[in-house]
Amino acid sequence: MIWYHLQEDIAAVYRWRYAAGAAIVSMMLALGYAVAWLHTDTNDQYHLAHLSVAAQGYEGVITEPPVLKDKAVNALINITAISTGDTVLPSSGKVLATIARDKQSEALHYGDKVIFHGVVKEYDLPKNPDEFDYRQYQALHHIYHRVYLRDGTWQVAGGDGGNILLTHIYAVRAYFLSLIKKYVHTEGELAVATALTLGYRDYVTDDVMQAYSASGVLHVLSVSGLHVGVMYFVLNLLLGWMDRKRRTEIAKGIIVIMVMIFYAGLTGLSPPVLRSVWMFSLITAAKLLDRDVSIYNVLGVSCFVLLVCDPYYIADVGFQLSYIAVAGIVLIYPMIFGMVEDTDLVKRNIPYVSHSVNWLSRWTWGLISVSLAAQIATLPVSLLYFHNFPTYFLLANLAVIPLSNFVLVAGMLLFCVGWLPYLSDAIGWLFDHLLIWTNEAVYAIDRMPHALTKGIMISAPEMILLYTFIAFFLWFMYSRRATVLIAALCVLLVICTAFSYDTIRHDRLNEICIYSVRGQKAISVISRGTVVYDFDTAVLHNEKTMRYHIRDHWYAAGTAHEICMDSTRECIALPYGKIYTASGKRIMIVDKSATSLPSSAINTDVIVVSSGYTGSIAMLHDYAHWRQLVFDTSVKPWQLKKWKEECDEAGLPYHDCTAKAFVLRW
Repeated sequence: MIWYHLQEDIAAVYRWRYAAGAAIVSMMLALGYAVAWLHTDTNDQYHLAHLSVAAQGYEGVITEPPVLKDKAVNALINITAISTGDTVLPSSGKVLATIARDKQSEALHYGDKVIFHGVVKEYDLPKNPDEFDYRQYQALHHIYHRVYLRDGTWQVAGGDGGNILLTHIYAVRAYFLSLIKKYVHTEGELAVATALTLGYRDYVTDDVMQAYSASGVLHVLSVSGLHVGVMYFVLNLLLGWMDRKRRTEIAKGIIVIMVMIFYAGLTGLSPPVLRSVWMFSLITAAKLLDRDVSIYNVLGVSCFVLLVCDPYYIADVGFQLSYIAVAGIVLIYPMIFGMVEDTDLVKRNIPYVSHSVNWLSRWTWGLISVSLAAQIATLPVSLLYFHNFPTYFLLANLAVIPLSNFVLVAGMLLFCVGWLPYLSDAIGWLFDHLLIWTNEAVYAIDRMPHALTKGIMISAPEMILLYTFIAFFLWFMYSRRATVLIAALCVLLVICTAFSYDTIRHDRLNEICIYSVRGQKAISVISRGTVVYDFDTAVLHNEKTMRYHIRDHWYAAGTAHEICMDSTRECIALPYGKIYTASGKRIMIVDKSATSLPSSAINTDVIVVSSGYTGSIAMLHDYAHWRQLVFDTSVKPWQLKKWKEECDEAGLPYHDCTAKAFVLRW
């Protein structure tokens, strides 16, 4: 590049332009590789992943405010040293510590130095098919290890180990949390208040999450560009008087940028917030410098800077959705809004009320256009990650987004006047009631029939095909060229072919799966889009467990019907359990100990030993002859150990579901 820029001959400069471009691309690739390598914690030679000796003790600093759970306190500890007997060695790596909750653990704060001894483990790989890979998720957040600490296995060795600025920011957040708790007492409203204003999601329950997800307004519960945009608008409105003079205008820009940076730290420095803060800061700086603002350049610069700061942001779902949504709004919103902008809908001339009708219609259509643009842009990646589609997202956005903006403004006012007795009470009352109205609107939409379409599974190539179709279709809407429309239809044909292939494959699928769910029985038989299940009640009625361990597998198998095994004609009750026949395969579930032996053994393909059976493996041969013996996760550990030893002595193969789920396809 240096040689190229030193060339004075115009012909040489033109001749070597491709080499210059290749050099720029190579430089960017090298920069990306170097930055990613430097941000990969395991490349540090002192990282916990490279320990060659057994550590007896650990020393570290709490890097985030601890999270209080019902029976435990979760604290993220950045390890600084380990001890091996009398030797102390430097070390690095983040460990997520689950500490038994008591008065001592509740008093932990950001920046506390702690010393502990315990069994530090790496996260487990997914044990069930199509299960969420929590190990990879944590690794992308630079967390590779976990530990459980009981009382007496840890102690605080001092404080002030964190960043001074973050310490003060977290202290301010704790004060704001106390203000919210003072005026908001209901669990659902408290969850929304803390998540919407401070990005604090520890109070968000599964019911609240499900309702907002089904309504299509889950983004309200995470501080994002919408919230930062509202703050930017309010700050400019309140400080508009400073635009009269150049000096005060510069001071206003600095104040706006500093307040947004402080708010980003207050809400946890999440990627969507950082994206918004960078964009609005660049826009503010451009206005101060009297420069034109290109939203595409601002979007690209903010993305580049954030990825240089931490390249692992690229794998963060919030980061992806945030940038895709903004890009979609910038590209698609003008097309949608322009469809009716010049029609009588927004230009009707009605005496006395024409201005209000015009303003309301433009505002409503603008909000609809923004919602449609963001939904179109994020739909493929949302289906890839979440496998569902909110049917009434337009209605929810029209009702909830204005209310959530009022909630955010009321929360900001409450934070500003919280020290004033009567005024804070009035704003606190308004804040609480706005939250109630917001939740009522969300729950009303959630209760509507078919509010959430579930089980839409697409692969990464299918996601790319969907985006290709959207791009060609938008190109056609802009250019009205027949060749572009033909290309869009060809891509659509490929998409339909891929979906048809998936349907045929699912229709031919026959599968038995015994899931790995700690301490519970979870068995399913999938055949031609129907799943027949035999679950413990604790699993079946726990939507979080079902969603995390099981439902994604059902969606991937294309199941459309769910039937309890005991209610089917193919299930036969036995004195020692049950037997189920599906597509020529027999599965026997033994969960009782029979008082008498059968006259002859039953031939079965799979026999599952579950909780309730107390006999021996040898006795099972009197009941059945099997091809595969499986121990599910409801079996007690001591009993499982005994049966495994018996199988090893007899030379009988078996599968232990505590290590990994058992899957049989035919």
